[in-house]
Amino acid sequence: MRRQHLSIAVVLSTALLVAGCASNIKQYRIELPHNLEIISNTESVETTLHIYSLGNQCETDYLGTVDINSSGLELGIETGRPSYLEVGFASSSFWGNSSSYIDYGITLLPRKAYRYEVAVSYVDNIYNVIVFEISRATEAKREMQDQELQICGN
Repeated sequence: MRRQHLSIAVVLSTALLVAGCASNIKQYRIELPHNLEIISNTESVETTLHIYSLGNQCETDYLGTVDINSSGLELGIETGRPSYLEVGFASSSFWGNSSSYIDYGITLLPRKAYRYEVAVSYVDNIYNVIVFEISRATEAKREMQDQELQICGN
């Protein structure tokens, strides 16, 4: 009987430890006015967006993660301050006993008079991430160039 209680305690302790490790990923929940929309077209991968704020020396502060497997997700990020956005593509094969992770980083300085659209795709093992800046006044939309998205030289 004592052995059974010990085994239950070991199983529960292990479960708590595993849950604690998994809890490093937190949901992004900062409630700011929506200025960022994710348009997603992904096949056979789990796609996430990890959001960080950037300090003066480009040090990162992790704010949370959003699952972006569905298109049309809207959220708010702080304007006037750089953010680092990391789009992650994770795939695994149970039968092939393999997994892979590819990420794409964007350093973005959102402006108040604009909203942003991030088009994310992963089709036929090819990923693509395009960032658009859209004027709130005129709805003019332009694709942002790589040099604009690399504030910190990442």
